[in-house]
Amino acid sequence: MNDVIQEVILINKLARIFKLLGDESRLNILFVLENEPRSVSQIMEKTGLSQPLVSFHLKVLREGGLVVTERKATFIFNALCDSDLTKLIRQFGKYTVGEDKESEQAFNFPGACCPSWMKRGD
Repeated sequence: MNDVIQEVILINKLARIFKLLGDESRLNILFVLENEPRSVSQIMEKTGLSQPLVSFHLKVLREGGLVVTERKATFIFNALCDSDLTKLIRQFGKYTVGEDKESEQAFNFPGACCPSWMKRGD
């Protein structure tokens, strides 16, 4: 019974993470933070999102444990809590629907589309 409870807890935690990743703006922010910590204004510049929207999504990502903040002098920089996070997200790109070059370029690897066993036979 203990294993069942642990599995349910794990599934609930995974579902929360996927909800965090299920927003396009949050995904954009995570990819902007991929290589280095950035301020809200730098994130705004890279994503084209407004300041209130960036701040809101950063708050959600911080509360979800995906982003951390660091103060340097008068600036606050946001960073990924784990540098492998965007690599993991790119791996999910393998399961996106569609076979096009845009998917391959967006996820930086060939064959970024649904697995061959999911393709329709014509």
